Amino acid sequence: NGETCLAKLMDDDTDAYADISMAFKAASQASAAGIGPKVFAADLAVRTCVMEDLSPEAGWTTATLDRYSDRDTRHAVIAAKKNFHRTAPLGHSTNVFDHVEKLMAKCQSAGAPVPEDVAWLASSVGEARDAIRASGIDQVPAHGDGNVSNVMIASDGAVRLVDWDLAGDMDPFEDLGSFLLEAHDSESDAVESFEAFHGRYDRALFNRAWLYGIADDLRWGLIGALLAGTSRRVTYEFLKFGDWRFLRARMGLRDPRFSEKLGRV
Repeated sequence: NGETCLAKLMDDDTDAYADISMAFKAASQASAAGIGPKVFAADLAVRTCVMEDLSPEAGWTTATLDRYSDRDTRHAVIAAKKNFHRTAPLGHSTNVFDHVEKLMAKCQSAGAPVPEDVAWLASSVGEARDAIRASGIDQVPAHGDGNVSNVMIASDGAVRLVDWDLAGDMDPFEDLGSFLLEAHDSESDAVESFEAFHGRYDRALFNRAWLYGIADDLRWGLIGALLAGTSRRVTYEFLKFGDWRFLRARMGLRDPRFSEKLGRV
């Protein structure tokens, strides 16, 4: 009818870290709920999802860390995530800790360029996994991706969540944790966003979200390393992105308060 749309073609290398069928299902569910762009068609056979074009011409821009400095923008992203949590289960239970284990094995098998301390990083994140699982969790359908570039912002301040490659049924504080570490430079700054999500401050649940965020940094470091070593898309700086996420995970794990968090989640 003359309107433009966006066709997202999933490269073969995304199979290394994503479930394409679940990504398309979550994108369609987000579309129906007004949380993501409208999905017009999704075809696994050709690995393509056709969506509404949220272009600058239509008043949309990709979120940046600078935009996250705005309180209203952060709250709009949090509200979108919470609204998706209220939709129907996706039927695919997932968590960052299991994902890290699988990615570690894939990186080892592929001889991916991981840092020398990757075993320590994974072992330390494993401590967070054990502490959180011992305390018990709930599960909700979730976006699961805290990367700022996977949020679109309209000229009127509305937001849409895009790229549902990590979506699944998970602990809601896992979904929050990846956002907190992306949007804030420090824990003290992140408290306000946590309160917007949970309604009040709870130290144990805040610790849980923060630990999830550290684990998410390790996950994306591993994804970056794996794609750097295996993807045919050599024009993308997968290793540079992965190294940055490894660094952020390392900073979180070396923080003197890490052990304190393990004891109260």
